[in-house]
Amino acid sequence: MGLVLTVGEGVIEVDDGLVPLLERRCVWSHLRAAGPAGGPRLRLCGRPVSSETFARGLPLDARRPEWGALEVEAERVVAHIPADPFAAEAALRAAVLVSVLRQGGLLLHAAAVSFAGKALVIVGPSGAGKSTLARAAVAAGGALLSDETVGLLPSGQVQGSPFRSDPDLVPTCATARLTRLVWVVKGPAESVSPVAAPEAVRLLLQQSYRPPPGTVSLPEVTARAVAQVERVGLHRFTCRKSPEAGTFARDFVGAA
Repeated sequence: MGLVLTVGEGVIEVDDGLVPLLERRCVWSHLRAAGPAGGPRLRLCGRPVSSETFARGLPLDARRPEWGALEVEAERVVAHIPADPFAAEAALRAAVLVSVLRQGGLLLHAAAVSFAGKALVIVGPSGAGKSTLARAAVAAGGALLSDETVGLLPSGQVQGSPFRSDPDLVPTCATARLTRLVWVVKGPAESVSPVAAPEAVRLLLQQSYRPPPGTVSLPEVTARAVAQVERVGLHRFTCRKSPEAGTFARDFVGAA
């Protein structure tokens, strides 16, 4: 087995054939398995794509059918994909999603940075400034969990991932304690304001990866989002594209 990753209390074993493709897109040195884990164990298998498997499998990306499909079979996630690094990355993301869901968590399209073990999770739509704020926070002394995908686990831990949207933003931190959850907005100056719980849950669900059929129901995903909002709340975080935004983020986390 060429690659073994930790995801919270779970482990993902990746077939050798996928590793060279994933090396072109992902960084996982901070997620290497240190020993046996008590959570779900998954194996991510790569298979050639075919019309038969595509018809019965779940498309990896409905907008990119050429990436192929996957099937979730008990402790295996089988990806029927071409020899393409983007398709392999999507397959690994699907395996991480299944692992996080089986641990009772949520997987978010989000960035996260840790300050002394306390995590700031940054959510927002594409182009809102997640990576920009994450970069500023790292410059202010934070450790990056990911600028692209992170998991929220029921233990209150934030799970880092191998994924990055910007090549220079390399994840270095595996886990941290959820301390602040923010919805990032561009503005002329740094400020924070609380978001009411119903709106906070709606915004969090907007950025949650949808569970594959047969894994977790949508009502259960909603209940998990409610639990995370109840844990730390959600703040609207307005900021500039400025190094001062990272300092403001660091101080906001430190004040929690």
